[in-house]
Amino acid sequence: MIQAKRARVKEGIKGGKRLKLLALGVGIYLSWTLGNGVLELRLAYRRIDEARQILAMEQSRGEELKRKWAEIQTPEYLEKVARNDLNMQKEGETVVVIEKTQKLKNSRTQEQEDVDEQNWERWWNLVR
Repeated sequence: MIQAKRARVKEGIKGGKRLKLLALGVGIYLSWTLGNGVLELRLAYRRIDEARQILAMEQSRGEELKRKWAEIQTPEYLEKVARNDLNMQKEGETVVVIEKTQKLKNSRTQEQEDVDEQNWERWWNLVR
């Protein structure tokens, strides 16, 4: 009778090893899926934060465009554009256009350029 009990105990151990291996496999699988879920959740939160930042930037840009639009609709702005960009005038006004002149390369006058200077004098004038 003692031998019969041992046989049953050995069979129980073999079945227990299989159960333990199965439980270990299920535990590894659940850990893996849980880790992937946590990683995906962190990535989703990161995308949400980025979207919120973009939304805040676009809202501030929208407010700026609204202010600019309100400024453009004023009569003062329209008059400014008409005068400065379109060269328009009111009745009775005279428009004076001043042409831009080219700047002289040197601050010397024409009389000084006509005089023949020696090389050292030209350098001296340049450095001064």
